[in-house]
Amino acid sequence: MKIKLNKGQTALDINIPDDKVFDIIIGKDVPGMGHARIKQIISKGIKTHTPQGITHKKIAVIIPDNTRLWARGDIFVPQIIKTLLDRGVSTDNIKIIIALGTHDDMDKDQFYQLAGAFCVQRVEILNSANKNKDRLVHIGKTYKKTDLYITKEAVEADHIIIFGGILHHMLAGFGGGRKYILPGIAGYDSIQQNHSLAMRKNGLAHPMVRQAKLWGNPINEDLNDAADLFLKNKTCTYVSIAANGTGDIFHAQVGPLHQTFMDGCKKLDHACSIFVPQKGDFALISAGGHLVDEQLYQSTKALFNAVNIVKEGGKILFVAGCSQGVGNQTFSSVLNTFKDDPEKLGGKLAVKFNMPSYVAFRLIDILKRFNVTLVSDFSKSQTKALGFNHTCTIDKYIKNLKGKGYIIPFAENILPVLDVS
Repeated sequence: MKIKLNKGQTALDINIPDDKVFDIIIGKDVPGMGHARIKQIISKGIKTHTPQGITHKKIAVIIPDNTRLWARGDIFVPQIIKTLLDRGVSTDNIKIIIALGTHDDMDKDQFYQLAGAFCVQRVEILNSANKNKDRLVHIGKTYKKTDLYITKEAVEADHIIIFGGILHHMLAGFGGGRKYILPGIAGYDSIQQNHSLAMRKNGLAHPMVRQAKLWGNPINEDLNDAADLFLKNKTCTYVSIAANGTGDIFHAQVGPLHQTFMDGCKKLDHACSIFVPQKGDFALISAGGHLVDEQLYQSTKALFNAVNIVKEGGKILFVAGCSQGVGNQTFSSVLNTFKDDPEKLGGKLAVKFNMPSYVAFRLIDILKRFNVTLVSDFSKSQTKALGFNHTCTIDKYIKNLKGKGYIIPFAENILPVLDVS
């Protein structure tokens, strides 16, 4: 059979014998929605869930950064703003805040990708505060003792509108919803406190911190508490979307934060959590192309999903363009330094946590347990320095595969699960 695995703006064409493939996993047949229909849902939802006296309220619209370009904020954020303007809200009362978490600030010329020309030309757009203590306000502690610092402009708002996608997440169970508050618009130290719940004091990863797990997941429990603390004296509307197994948006809903988030999680699980009867000897996976694979740091989400259905020691061909490089200097440095000693790294994380090092910790564990070959824009020497195997000839790689395996063309969107029933 012939398959395509997207790599940046291009694709790898792969020929593989049919008898080597258990299945091509692309999720359930849930059709995407057209942009016009999504806009209608957004407009109607914003009108329905606009609080009384909105024209006199300060509004903060929280949106994703450039690691969530698939959410098409350039198309849908303008629809939110236009609907508010139609309701009589002045642009002076609206601020758009980019939920960076601990990511680098977005340059102004990138705002068009995130919020569209309409918003850039009419509304003030700000990066969240991150490490800028002059723009952080302490609003209290969560039950798990996370000191919650939030971006000042969001704290000053009366009404919060969150726009963003729901997807499976290696820490929070699901990304989206409450996660746009913490880590989204929270201060760096608050984020590290929350994320440190992913590690146990013995230097091992917490077993309940994983994709699709909410209840019993200490990260998620802390995020919910942080959201409630932030929203205590505010109103909030969540504009949620989700993508199917091929990256097309199939779900859009507007409503109260927690209920809308949970509804989206159920929809996502139905479309993208795929049960398979047995593990494969290998997997051929792509992160999904340029909207999700510009950085290695972000692309690893595809790998964290795919390993669920590969036998220990099995082969994984991991296709990710990485046109912008590794994407995080700490992540890169830790991969190089600790790729042969994850136990030492785990001990360090248990004492002093940071997210890029944790992602590296989880990735190093995968690289130790599986034979992972990265196909990207990195050179052979760069690929090997990061701990991956390298191949110059895809045809030869495919020819040498033993046994049977799976193909996952959009692995960031798909969570394959071994059916143990």
